[in-house]
Amino acid sequence: MVRFTLLGPVRAITDAGDITLGSPQQRGLLSLLLLRNTPVPIDDVVDALWGPEPPPSAHSTVRTYAARLRQLLPGEDVELRRSASGYFVVRHRADVDVEQFDRLVRRARRARRAGDVDDAAATLRRALDLWAGPALGGVHADFVAGQRARLDESYRTAREQWFDAELALGRHEPICAELGAAVAERPMDARLTELWMTALHRCGRTVEALEAFRRLRTRLRRELGIEPGPELQRLHQRLLQGDEAVVRAATPPVRPDQTPPGIRDFTGRHAEIERLRRVLTEDGVALAGITGLGGAGKSTLAVHVAHLFADHFPDGRVHLDLRARTGQPMGVHEALGSLLRTVRPDVAVPDTVAERSALWRTVASGRRMLVVLDDADSSAQVEPLLPACAVIVTATRRLLRLPAVSWLRLGPLSDDESLALLGEIAGHHRGAAEPGPAAELVAACSGHPLSIRVAAARLLDRPMWTVERIMAQLDEDLREPVVMHEDCKIVDEPMRRAEGRLDAVAATVFRVGALAVTPFRDVDDVIAMTGLPRAETRAALEDLVDAHLLQAVSADTYWYSPLIQAFARRRAQQVEGTDRCRAALAGLVHA
Repeated sequence: MVRFTLLGPVRAITDAGDITLGSPQQRGLLSLLLLRNTPVPIDDVVDALWGPEPPPSAHSTVRTYAARLRQLLPGEDVELRRSASGYFVVRHRADVDVEQFDRLVRRARRARRAGDVDDAAATLRRALDLWAGPALGGVHADFVAGQRARLDESYRTAREQWFDAELALGRHEPICAELGAAVAERPMDARLTELWMTALHRCGRTVEALEAFRRLRTRLRRELGIEPGPELQRLHQRLLQGDEAVVRAATPPVRPDQTPPGIRDFTGRHAEIERLRRVLTEDGVALAGITGLGGAGKSTLAVHVAHLFADHFPDGRVHLDLRARTGQPMGVHEALGSLLRTVRPDVAVPDTVAERSALWRTVASGRRMLVVLDDADSSAQVEPLLPACAVIVTATRRLLRLPAVSWLRLGPLSDDESLALLGEIAGHHRGAAEPGPAAELVAACSGHPLSIRVAAARLLDRPMWTVERIMAQLDEDLREPVVMHEDCKIVDEPMRRAEGRLDAVAATVFRVGALAVTPFRDVDDVIAMTGLPRAETRAALEDLVDAHLLQAVSADTYWYSPLIQAFARRRAQQVEGTDRCRAALAGLVHA
């Protein structure tokens, strides 16, 4: 087996010893092909080896290099080939230290996100130990400077992550000298200086830590005319104030799992689940929104999806109730504090919303985590809470100032889904015994999951009653109740909340427009019933569609579901009064 090293002198190592790879530019050809790991056209090889002014014999020289390498490399382990696409290396049994380094760094990143800081530190140390000096040593080629800079930056990033992990584990003394050497190499690297100051302070060398800050600040002012960044300045102030939290090793982020239990009788919504899966688990911006009338199952669907695709979010699932339905939604300041303490219980939560929001994005960055922001009130409430990870927002209306969110409008269940949900709760034998009344019962519920659950609860509570009798009583209770039963109040409550959020014109259109027996209304019908101008009428009807109180069936025609129409007619009698309702119907007749 052959092992190629590029993170130091370029070598090809076998069990029998090193393979002599020839001239610096011949090594350059091999290094280029190993780094690209794809066919490279001969013109690109010439550019990479000699730059914009190659010698006249460059193409011939490349072919000579390739022929020599083909003879040097053991064919059972690795081959250099040429195709129409260019030169490439086929590795049968060969490894390259650059790829091994990248694999280890990715594994360490996953371990750190999962909270296993010990494994992350050990894995990063193995990655750093692969380095044996400046990358691509012994190679002379035009492409080397750029590739060496890229690889060296990867090394510095991994080394910084290793220092950070060691500090998180409380191992500041063993790395203090190495951190000091790293700062000496890169005296204007603020992050390295910050880590070194922390290590020095924990070793009882606070004066030296403060001196390190002074030297960096002096150099930045003199050479760049800038001040150290806010993170470093905050650390400096904390050291001056003797903040004991700096002494303690940081607690790694926890893996939260706040998802409420799913319901056992979840039914249907297959198309909606598939759409949410695509938004949340495929590449791109993973921000999903669910809107719908209260009781439509927005929260239930969000929780179901969180459980269903839990494997896609190994760094945890966060659930935050933003309490819009209560009329007293959670403030942004409180919400950010809750999110931060959920993921980082030890974190020092900043005072301002802006600082909290920035810290929340930093804490969540790079984590494969799902955040459910449930029952949101407004764009202003949600926007500062959006982290750089997968999110589901539920709200009664689309939040227009969140353009990156992919919104899903959650409508009624289908007839089959409604019957299935009724059977899951009350027992399928009840519906099977009376299929006609059962179909009428779910039709009266208009596919509204909350209403179906209330009807099913009545069936469970009255096992001796027929479905037909339950249907008759429910119809009476919802249309012209003498006494409003408690479960009917539950059914009414989402519609009452939606009505309460309407402006005065839209609320009047909603109530008065429901008075006619048929469920369909066009714009002219509503004008005749209300006397409103056309533009105002159309705007009110569209507002009702956005509030999920009407469905648009064409450009000018709208439809009331039976459940919502029954509610709106009752409200018209209560608010507008009998005379106004008669006048509205008369206007429709004479239109």
